[in-house]
Amino acid sequence: MDVSRASDLLGQILERTRLRGQLYCRTVVRAPWGLRFPPTAVATMHLVTSGRGCLVQGREVIALEAGDVVLLPRGDGHAVADSPRTPKVPLEQWLAGRGDGSTYVLGGSGAESRFLCGHFAFDEPGAHPVLRLLPVRVHLRGDSEPVRAMVPTVALLEREYERGERGASVVISRLLDILLVQVLRAWADAQPPGGAGLLGALGDRTLASALGWMHSEPGRDWDVSELARRSGTSRATLARRFASEVGMAPHAYLTRLRMQEAAVLLREGDDGLAAIAARVGYDSEFAFNRAFRRVMGVPPGMYRRQAR
Repeated sequence: MDVSRASDLLGQILERTRLRGQLYCRTVVRAPWGLRFPPTAVATMHLVTSGRGCLVQGREVIALEAGDVVLLPRGDGHAVADSPRTPKVPLEQWLAGRGDGSTYVLGGSGAESRFLCGHFAFDEPGAHPVLRLLPVRVHLRGDSEPVRAMVPTVALLEREYERGERGASVVISRLLDILLVQVLRAWADAQPPGGAGLLGALGDRTLASALGWMHSEPGRDWDVSELARRSGTSRATLARRFASEVGMAPHAYLTRLRMQEAAVLLREGDDGLAAIAARVGYDSEFAFNRAFRRVMGVPPGMYRRQAR
């Protein structure tokens, strides 16, 4: 890994954890209309390509205008509608009866709006290490500069979905990946110092360097002094800034990174647990098993069986 390009760590993390986007559908809605989304294990994104509506979460009602992007990182239950008072059709019911076609119509004969709905899933159980940094909802206004920069991506996404040519599913997935990175950047840039966790730290030259060294050799027994020396700062300064920005101590981050690397090895390879433990920096298989279960929620053997 080229640690001088440590800002690319976000892309490496998303690629390594196999976070992938998939489009639900492109929908034309006409008032009155409403659609209810149940809680899910995947992150959900809505893009208002024209018109308007609202997103309802519990007692919260968020007005949506043309160009708005909403990301629900934890897949919380919600509804989208022309009005909070309009009855909402359950997503499963609507999907079952919508028929074939590239564009689906919902609602009555009133004012028309258009939405793109997608989701993001990854291979590991629980919240994604990047998405769990985000609040319950990220709402970017369509008239903001970051969202205006996303217009070409959204236009390509719509075009690819409408034409449905060979390989369209791959292109759509990659465009959604690009869109997610753009949303993550926009959210991180809008946060105060220390408010964006790892995403914010990747924009800090010193912290990005320290993170880059850990990601380059997760099996190495990095100590804070060595990381500080390589990142051009003092041990105390790195420890303080790392905890403040990333939200945990360097050692805790290294442990989580090792477990994510071990998860990839368990999913994709056939090495035994002892060999995997050694590759991610553990001399003892017992210590590795204990750390993996603490971070991932299940023992490594069970994780491998479930992943396959």
